[in-house]
Amino acid sequence: MDDIRDVLIIGGGHAGMSAALTTYRALLKTVIFDTQRPRNRWNTQIRLTATWDAKPLSVNRMASRDELAKTGFVEFVDTAIHSISKTDDGLFRASDAAGRTWLGRKVLLAMGCSTSFPQIPGYENQFAKRIYPCMFQFGFEERGAQSAGLLAVDGLASASMAAALADDGHRFSHNFTIYTNGDATLASDLGETVTAYGIKVDDRKIRELHADEGGKGIVIDFSDGSSETEAFLVHRPTTVNDSPLIRQLGLDMTPTGDIATSMPFCQTSMPGVFAAGDCASMAKIIPQAMAMGAYAGCGIARELPRRVTGNPCT
Repeated sequence: MDDIRDVLIIGGGHAGMSAALTTYRALLKTVIFDTQRPRNRWNTQIRLTATWDAKPLSVNRMASRDELAKTGFVEFVDTAIHSISKTDDGLFRASDAAGRTWLGRKVLLAMGCSTSFPQIPGYENQFAKRIYPCMFQFGFEERGAQSAGLLAVDGLASASMAAALADDGHRFSHNFTIYTNGDATLASDLGETVTAYGIKVDDRKIRELHADEGGKGIVIDFSDGSSETEAFLVHRPTTVNDSPLIRQLGLDMTPTGDIATSMPFCQTSMPGVFAAGDCASMAKIIPQAMAMGAYAGCGIARELPRRVTGNPCT
């Protein structure tokens, strides 16, 4: 039974490592499966996280891994888990990309989610450079911009959502425009809402997005041959929980497409399986992921029986 881990954590981001900080202090042998491919592959600076402000995400990840490795109770396996199931005796069997099998008493899903970009040429190349998903994260450095805008497409193609995020962006620029990418109805709805706040609405169809010549702004080329240059654009792309592990475990989902959990300890609909972070929350920010991970770790520890052991992972 020595090869059975107490906890299998799938995902080595903020939620997974926060959970491991809790489980090791409960003397639980924990393994973290980390693909080394975080959703934030742009390695942007960390914001909204005390003591880590303005530091690169990669620095935080490595510091967290080093902390946990030194405990002796947490091991890292840098590979993906391809399949998982519950055995007849209540354990969980997971198979990784290298063909190895792992057994665990509890499972924490903390693998994040996937980002789905709008079908606008040039968008992905400018994301996190001049297209910002959260102005609380990116806006301060752009304060005082002459002109900026918001893309009211995909998940922001509604008057209420577009208006809320446009207001976030407008505080950092003198002039602000919402671009509806050819949606005249949305433009009309927005016009009745935002013009009183000095925000313009533009319904021209977008052909392409690209950086300006100096690399300090973003150019919007329209289908009619015209163009506009903005200091930055606001847009929050949609996210998708497309991991096959969710289907294999038969987990319930929320109407917004996140794994459904019971608060505060983040249990899923399958006993013994917990979920934390971006895969299980609408608020996909670092502090939320860390808080959920800590609570999940506590919930996992309380469900496991007390065993006389102090042996760390070997």
